[in-house]
Amino acid sequence: MASPSRAGAPAFDAAELDELKRTLVTACHILDHEGITDGYGHVSARVPGTAAFLTIANVSPGCATLERLIMLDCDGKYLGGAETPPNEWPIHACVLKARPDVMSVCHTHSVWSTLFSVLPIKLRPLHHYGKFLSADGPPVYEAAGLVRTVERGKALAAALGEGPVVLMRAHGDTVVGAGIEQAVQRTIRLAKLGELAHLALLHGEPRYLSADELETFSADERFPARGWEYYVSRLGK
Repeated sequence: MASPSRAGAPAFDAAELDELKRTLVTACHILDHEGITDGYGHVSARVPGTAAFLTIANVSPGCATLERLIMLDCDGKYLGGAETPPNEWPIHACVLKARPDVMSVCHTHSVWSTLFSVLPIKLRPLHHYGKFLSADGPPVYEAAGLVRTVERGKALAAALGEGPVVLMRAHGDTVVGAGIEQAVQRTIRLAKLGELAHLALLHGEPRYLSADELETFSADERFPARGWEYYVSRLGK
């Protein structure tokens, strides 16, 4: 097993990582079950207090298991688990390195994110599900090609900036959160926003939400565990 000391992380098989691993696998299955991923995409989770993260190995999200997880540091060094990282591991490494506030990253090839990544209009929020976005909608990472290098990973992280989402032109999206549950629910809601915006545009110019309106929705009472419980229940576990 590779030594995790440089990242300050526990050993890959440490019991303290068990719950994080289970949640990560569940997250992958949720995104697959909800039709957000296909054979591609991946979710990561920062190991709290360290420069390391867990993600799925080179496997489809719907096929994720505890045995097919890998731990890397934010420079891409192997720290344990399955030995083949996802092709686009720099997405996770570079975003987590640039954003200490982020604890989880989702990258998917969502149909709706991809659609709005190539249209001349922004994916602006028109439903309260978009209250985590700015009124102008997410930025777009314009470069072609898979994010398989640190150089591209840094460029993607720069395009994301301090926001929660970046669309990837002709590719998909990268969504971040303060935990796995938040990143996954944001990813699902982003897809719902894209579908709703597409339908609304068939009938004319939508009434998008203003910054003040988004702030009002954000101030309303929330039950963040409710959505996660619902999506887990749909897996039949």
